[in-house]
Amino acid sequence: MIDRGFLLADRYKILDTLGEGGMANVYLAEDIILQRKVAVKVLRMDLQNDPKTVHRFQREALATSELSHPNIVSILDVGTEKGMQYLVMEYVDGPNLKEYIHDHYPLSLNRVLDIMDHILSAVTLAHQHNVIHRDLKPQNILMDPNGNIKIADFGIAVALSQQSITQTNSLLGSVHYMSPEQARGSMATRQSDIYSLGIILYEMITGNVPFGGETAVSIALKHFQENIPSIRKQHPEVPQPLENVVLKATSKDPRDRYETVAEMQDDLDTSLDYERSHEPLFVPLHNAQLEETIILPDMAGEVTETKEEPTNSDNEKTKSKKGKLLASIKKHQFWWIFAAIAALIVIFTLIFALNKNGEVHVPDVTNMTEVEAKAALEKANLEVGDIDRQPSNTVVKGNVIRTIPEKNMAVKSGAEIGMVISSGPGLQKVPDVTGQSYTKAKAQLEKLGFTVTKETVADDAPKNEVLRQSVSEGEKVDPATTTITLTVSAGKEKVKLITLRDLSGYTLKSAQDYLKENGLTLQSTEEFSDTVTKGQIISQNPVSGSQVAPGSMVSVVISKGANNVVTRSYNLTYNEDNDTNGQGNHIVIYLKDDTHSIATVYKDMYIKADSSVNVTLTLNDGAGQIKIVQDGQSVVDESVEQ
Repeated sequence: MIDRGFLLADRYKILDTLGEGGMANVYLAEDIILQRKVAVKVLRMDLQNDPKTVHRFQREALATSELSHPNIVSILDVGTEKGMQYLVMEYVDGPNLKEYIHDHYPLSLNRVLDIMDHILSAVTLAHQHNVIHRDLKPQNILMDPNGNIKIADFGIAVALSQQSITQTNSLLGSVHYMSPEQARGSMATRQSDIYSLGIILYEMITGNVPFGGETAVSIALKHFQENIPSIRKQHPEVPQPLENVVLKATSKDPRDRYETVAEMQDDLDTSLDYERSHEPLFVPLHNAQLEETIILPDMAGEVTETKEEPTNSDNEKTKSKKGKLLASIKKHQFWWIFAAIAALIVIFTLIFALNKNGEVHVPDVTNMTEVEAKAALEKANLEVGDIDRQPSNTVVKGNVIRTIPEKNMAVKSGAEIGMVISSGPGLQKVPDVTGQSYTKAKAQLEKLGFTVTKETVADDAPKNEVLRQSVSEGEKVDPATTTITLTVSAGKEKVKLITLRDLSGYTLKSAQDYLKENGLTLQSTEEFSDTVTKGQIISQNPVSGSQVAPGSMVSVVISKGANNVVTRSYNLTYNEDNDTNGQGNHIVIYLKDDTHSIATVYKDMYIKADSSVNVTLTLNDGAGQIKIVQDGQSVVDESVEQ
């Protein structure tokens, strides 16, 4: 454990402990240079002295650092401090998916699909970079305060997968999501990740994992012996196509699962469509056979090794008829002998493999020409693997940017080493991906180095078709710093019409509440009414009984109450002496009421004979005033009451 206040690498100040695992401890730290919080993962001290574990840790951390995706926790730094292997990740301040399911269950099916869509998108990118997670579980899926998904621990599980470690607590958490082939001790593949994704989807729908037990062994056995419990028997409202996605992803035989995560995502995205509502139950084509199996350690820390062998006992014959024979080492006083034998077999196997294949370190060929780099690799008894070309503003065109695995990494003699060659400075032209499926468009853009985000809108176009892209076709930009948002069709929205009730007599507040509750908007005007109480609705448009779609506008007229009108008449005397220009006497009338100000001219006129003038005031809000000026002299100035 590292104490609070410890300054790691002269940069990361340890603030608190976030978690303690069987393989590594995670700390909350402050990057004192960039002044931001980060998460620091440090290999357990008992693993720091194992060179192979350290090499794997570094190699996989570096590989993971190349996974640039909004739904993958970013690796910010990798290093060694006083013999401690550590990596620095972005800090996600929020719950993990396990906690989120517990706090928010039941989740709507649309929310389930939205969460899975982000998870599958991230895993698709990882698989495209040949990175298999191997330990996908809700505890490794984090959610930031805005509800965004972030997958953690890419590559760390594989860094330790070949290390013989018995850490029961962390194992028991992972075994609920572990594929049958991993439980047997076989190498994990992309289909293993797909199995784990299927279990996660099952848990989001039902609120529970499909298999439980007191020990890791009992749970692992169920993964390759028992069928996934029916979701629809527990939740009949779940459509069959959605259950089929779970069943296909969690097939016992990897051949029956989806070939790619992108294929699973496409199937999941349409699982709620009405057109698929009559889809039959998914039935796998293959029956996975139980082969030689190394079962993971149970709560007592024991290792159970099972293998199909014929026996003469009636009980064993019965098991053989079922096609599943599990012979387990029973607990007795000599259990440690079997453990010692197993350990020796592993050690001798590793020694033999190392002596046979040898081990070399990848030479540093950075900035060498392609020809020079190939020669250096061949001289180190290594083969030249895949060559990728990427733009670079720092490495000369034709020279090596980096190798895969990275320089100084320990690899077997004869291993293939990939190289990334600079294609020179320059920007990437953005292709036109409109009209494609989102999955295909996203894969095309991410292959070019762009970060892709998704925005869905209701549209008549087929579901998941790309309608618009935020960066125009043909525009040249830097992929490393460019995020392209794809606007994708969610399909034609099935609108449920709303029948309007009669709003007459409603107050404005009551009408607002009713319309908001039904997803409608309100527009209001006011009028005087002698029959409707002030503040209540006089009329509405559309009228009551009309059917409208969500989002429609409803206009209402609110009563201002009775209109109190007061009329005053005044007799004005013509003064011929003041008519100097033949126009007559100049009369200006000023009025103060609900709609006029005394400072504003109400009427401007001339008279050439004795005249009568009528003045009408609207007095709903208090007293009024009338002022009449004739040829500059005030002849009327009086207050008017209601």
